[in-house]
Amino acid sequence: MVRTILTWRILGENLVGTCHVPTPGRAGGLSGAPSVGVLLLNAGPAPRSGNSDLSVRIGDRLALRGFPVFRFDFGGLGDSSGPTPKDLDAYWHEVLRGLNDDATAALLERIQREFGVARIVVGGLCAAALPSVRALDRAGAALAGLILLEPSFRLAVPRTLEEERPLERILARLRRRLPRGGRLRSLAHRLRPRLPRDVNRPIVARWQANSALGLRSLVLLAADQATDRHVTRILESLPDPAASAVSCVRVPHTNHLFTVGEGCDAVVGAVERWVTENFGGHPASAARSGSRS
Repeated sequence: MVRTILTWRILGENLVGTCHVPTPGRAGGLSGAPSVGVLLLNAGPAPRSGNSDLSVRIGDRLALRGFPVFRFDFGGLGDSSGPTPKDLDAYWHEVLRGLNDDATAALLERIQREFGVARIVVGGLCAAALPSVRALDRAGAALAGLILLEPSFRLAVPRTLEEERPLERILARLRRRLPRGGRLRSLAHRLRPRLPRDVNRPIVARWQANSALGLRSLVLLAADQATDRHVTRILESLPDPAASAVSCVRVPHTNHLFTVGEGCDAVVGAVERWVTENFGGHPASAARSGSRS
């Protein structure tokens, strides 16, 4: 596996990215054009490496399993040209209005064209959920799936320390711990609160509609934190078959950025399992051998 730097002129800015390329002839090497690649987007205004290099580690691991992975900085972020966001609030409101949507669509199209990748899984942490889901409208069948890490489906600026009402916290824990099909679990579901008032309904509706058509998604949440409680209520609103297309993994004893405890390792492992289970890839033993070379 090697990393290469890419600088592409997109929408009037020089967007700088890193490609994790499976090395030909070694574990993770590819013969011919890859069928599936992965595009990881900025986690809010953070650079493309992600907090604690989470995106870097995901890219390395998936490349060792045979998947080319691309990490690009949007305009004004990281190494890319463009005006730097003034603050988190201003940046979030711009993202809500579609700031990064056109750039995401352009990146997907160019990756396909220049690398011959047939389909692409797109995603990232927190605010990356918005351009990832909106890309469904323009990428069509070229978008293979979504990786949503602590996704923010809120209309307001994400507040990781936000507290839900006590009853909602109790019900959320009860629903997760009771066995499926039991009377108590059914009662807990009937008592579940409605969608949060600040939920981004157009985004959720778009995600639900595409999931019902078979789009696969991986959702990773910091267990028992604010985003977990918020997203859990959204997941419970998804009817079949949309619900069955979404895999949700809760990581215990960590934070929103997965920088506490074993959060980072757990996320990398969960992403690796989900991608290889859904899209193939090289055996894990071969990948580990290649990582030592």
